[in-house]
Amino acid sequence: MPARRVRPRLPEVSENQRRAAKAWNGGMTGTSRATEDTPVVAVCTADLCGTPATGRRLDGMVKVTGAADGAPAHWYCPGRCTAIATARADLRAIPLRRGGDGG
Repeated sequence: MPARRVRPRLPEVSENQRRAAKAWNGGMTGTSRATEDTPVVAVCTADLCGTPATGRRLDGMVKVTGAADGAPAHWYCPGRCTAIATARADLRAIPLRRGGDGG
């Protein structure tokens, strides 16, 4: 397979080109953050986030009930962790099809 030719990027030298680029980028300038430096899932720094819900209530935490498959409930910090845990519980509740034949 032949290599695909890439059109060279011309530098923005005129003031009109710079204004157009700035308008296109919503006023942002500079270089973007590298994607390899961005974590897919940020580590939660809240104490006791993800603790199994035993009997006592944890102040400031949200209790996420496990799915119908018997997964236990856990305490999560409000916000992103609660949303992820709720979505995981919802996904676990979806019945799986065996063999891919629809039944």
